[in-house]
Amino acid sequence: MIAVPLVFVPIALAACSKPTVNPAPGNPVAYAAVGANVAAPGDTVAPVDTTTGKVGRPIEVGTLPSAVALVPGDASLLVTVKAEDDLVEVSTATGREVGKVGVGLEPDAVAVTPDGSTALVANFGDGTVTEIHLPSLAVGTTVKVGRQPVAIAVAPDGRQALVVNFQDGTLTPLALPSLSAGPAVPVGQEPVAVAIEPAGTTALVADFQTSSLTPVGLPSLIPAPALPVGANPTGIVIPPGGVTAWVSAGDGVTPVTLATGAAGPPVSLGVPAQCIAYDPVSGGAWVCGGDRSLVDVDVAKGRVARTVPLSGIPAAVAVTRSAPVS
Repeated sequence: MIAVPLVFVPIALAACSKPTVNPAPGNPVAYAAVGANVAAPGDTVAPVDTTTGKVGRPIEVGTLPSAVALVPGDASLLVTVKAEDDLVEVSTATGREVGKVGVGLEPDAVAVTPDGSTALVANFGDGTVTEIHLPSLAVGTTVKVGRQPVAIAVAPDGRQALVVNFQDGTLTPLALPSLSAGPAVPVGQEPVAVAIEPAGTTALVADFQTSSLTPVGLPSLIPAPALPVGANPTGIVIPPGGVTAWVSAGDGVTPVTLATGAAGPPVSLGVPAQCIAYDPVSGGAWVCGGDRSLVDVDVAKGRVARTVPLSGIPAAVAVTRSAPVS
């Protein structure tokens, strides 16, 4: 995730937690990349037991971990390390680094194809996307996209990836597996996140500067009128079923009905909402809080279930479907 929105966030508002034991066997885990902020750099991923809310032993990955993605099956977690130009693989069973590969300059986002064969890394610093073959971590093709790519999503059928370019205000489509780039599509100002609904017919782009979402039809790549969602959206998830999108924006989570584009009442967190991930077990969301916390949100009931203090500001989060298996 791009560090730009983070500069508006106070650096220290809540007490740091002391790591406890690792998440309990049998419980799913939320992995939060801690400290992708040059003003308060971190170098770890925090594993949070989603059942108990306890924070496990921090996983050292390198300076400025900026994005995380789980490989299908949840056996591995991929982490972009922005200050070291690396992609790090972590075993979810052991909580340790098991591989590392150099990518482009300042990697800021990563997505994995549905079949788990490829990771795509968006490199903020040099305007490229790097293809990484899995599980070998061999570097494949590198392709130019727009300026300052900050987010990437892969279509459910695995045939296309969409990259949003922060400085250009555009979306670049990539055909898969060839990784050939199509013409850039104008979206809103300072796009920072992208999600594709489960049917693969619409993508949503979060435009930070204009506090809106831009729907983009697929495969036509024709943008529709922007949808207002409140202050400065930072992340989007679309739960299974594709009825509603949840947007982290301002100090809350805003539900948006996809059929109408109407935004519902936001769920207030009371702290800046930096990013969001769907919890496939609870059906809720985990949100990166700008006060050094990870917030468990019951979106259906419109309430915060709990807040978990972390050692730094989380930049990204991913949640397993089941417990890591050793």
